[in-house]
Amino acid sequence: MPTLRELQSKAKKLLAAWRKEAADLLKKDRRSPVSHLCMSILMRNNSITNARQAEAALRKRFVDWNEIRVSPIAEVQAVLEECGTAGAEPKAYALRRFLRDVFSKYTKTNLYFDLMDIPEVVPVPLNPDGTPATPAASSSSGDDDDEEEEAVSRESGLPPHPSIPGFVDMNKIIEQPVPLDPKLITEKNGIHVAGIAWDDAERGPFGALWRVALVSGLVEPQLSATGALGKLRTVAPEKERDQFAYFAILHAQQNWPAISSKSDQMRAKYKKKDEDEEEVPEEAKRQKAKAGK
Repeated sequence: MPTLRELQSKAKKLLAAWRKEAADLLKKDRRSPVSHLCMSILMRNNSITNARQAEAALRKRFVDWNEIRVSPIAEVQAVLEECGTAGAEPKAYALRRFLRDVFSKYTKTNLYFDLMDIPEVVPVPLNPDGTPATPAASSSSGDDDDEEEEAVSRESGLPPHPSIPGFVDMNKIIEQPVPLDPKLITEKNGIHVAGIAWDDAERGPFGALWRVALVSGLVEPQLSATGALGKLRTVAPEKERDQFAYFAILHAQQNWPAISSKSDQMRAKYKKKDEDEEEVPEEAKRQKAKAGK
């Protein structure tokens, strides 16, 4: 049995290997971190082929994950059933419940299907006549004789409206979108959202992480989901748990047939052994132990 220190060292090496494995993938794969987490729900008790088909169908039917979050279960279920996804109804429930939890826990999260792009060119504000707007002249010239700046009213620059002072000019808002701050976009695209995998042992994200941990030898097959979660919390790098979960889930996606098959075999083997031991009468156990002495 490996010591805790040995398992922690192994976990760090695995994280480094998974990062390297995902490097080329992430250059081509534009899916958002939330998409990868939702994929782990679609993969549960399912083939990777059908999970990908289900994801593509959801993309075609819904605008983004946020729409799925607020849509009736029946609509999501219908899309999954059309793809032949097993357990369409529980998966639809799991997706919506998971997305609602993500939305409530992370205020800065990208719920689009793909990554948000940082604009290369910041749009230039325009005047009503379409000419570039020039910034107001600076009043810090150091000349005390300069005239005081003209007072600006609350409604200054807004179009007149018959009944609502300061009415918002929707045309200007639509035609002159203001991009989000690049730092905010980066944060919304961040993989910190994968930290939700550690919140619930019954969710799809932890399910994928658990299987990877099983085949990697980080947790024992006799542990329950809750027990495996507790142990992995102590094994995964403390300051990189979110990254550990994220890259483990990416690793699961790339190797799902082998990982799901092997982890099932490991769990089934232990379960059969446990059942066989329960079938042996207590007296027979005592006799066997006595003979062994």
